Amino acid sequence: MEQKKQTVLDAIQKSEGNIDFYGLKETTGMEAIELFSVVEALAKENRILMRLNHLDEGTYCYKSSGDVLYERFMDLLFAHHGKRRSVAFYASRLCITPKYLCCIVKKTSGKTPTEWINETTVREIEYMLCHTRASIKEIVYELGFSNLSNFGKFFKAHKGMSPRIYRMVHYNVGSF
Repeated sequence: MEQKKQTVLDAIQKSEGNIDFYGLKETTGMEAIELFSVVEALAKENRILMRLNHLDEGTYCYKSSGDVLYERFMDLLFAHHGKRRSVAFYASRLCITPKYLCCIVKKTSGKTPTEWINETTVREIEYMLCHTRASIKEIVYELGFSNLSNFGKFFKAHKGMSPRIYRMVHYNVGSF
């Protein structure tokens, strides 16, 4: 993890601090969820300061409004990494309707916002199961699920097994 953190810090320094998530992804060659985890760890250590709102107009001057909305959606999704699972939440933050958000995201990426949200949530759960000693109840609370049952059903629907079994089978973290 330390080597990945240093790779991200080097990319930020090389760009003189003027790089967005997609630039980091391209520069480091990391997968999105892996990069999310590294950037989050760096932010928690106060080693980087993230600017999630793109305020300077030049950033998007050559992009369509759909591309801009898609990127802003992905930025929000990254910022909330699995804690907010409602399309309406993201649409309201972007000041558009959920239906329009669905249209734009599907047209731009080929996936619906719900698919992106679920994928991000599942990957965050996998990360927490594999790389933390947090109990499953703590993960449920951290990710804002209403209860353990809903969490278990959600995870099993996407991965085909319970979170506890997933933790034991895939990463042999041990019994919690």
